[in-house]
Amino acid sequence: MCERGQMTIEFAVAFPVLLAVALIALNALMFMAECAAFDNSFRQFTRVHCASLAAGNTTHDAAAEVLDCLNQEFNEPNIAISLEIEGEDLGYTSFVGTLDFYPTLFGLNFRSSFFGISLWPLQHQESIVLDCYKPGVFI
Repeated sequence: MCERGQMTIEFAVAFPVLLAVALIALNALMFMAECAAFDNSFRQFTRVHCASLAAGNTTHDAAAEVLDCLNQEFNEPNIAISLEIEGEDLGYTSFVGTLDFYPTLFGLNFRSSFFGISLWPLQHQESIVLDCYKPGVFI
């Protein structure tokens, strides 16, 4: 039996739950889209800038150029990008890029804590190993 106003009460109870589910789904889709774009851009910029170093440049100079290009492409307040050079073994160099994604409240910046609980960013890493060839250098 339906009482008068029952649907209003049910809606008032269910609406915050539906809003939370929509917020989680939207942030998950945004994170997956940023990860796919980051993977492609990271690999492309790293191959362009680090595969054949210019005269006088080091791998750290090339990594700084890659990081600058990535920061220009992913210029959003809820995204932070870092780049590390992990190893330079036998002429091969490993580059590791990290994408930190901070959830948003339907496009607005979210607080870093909620009811005293720290909210950590979602992280995604991509790595590529290259031979940083230097033309004109003999071993």
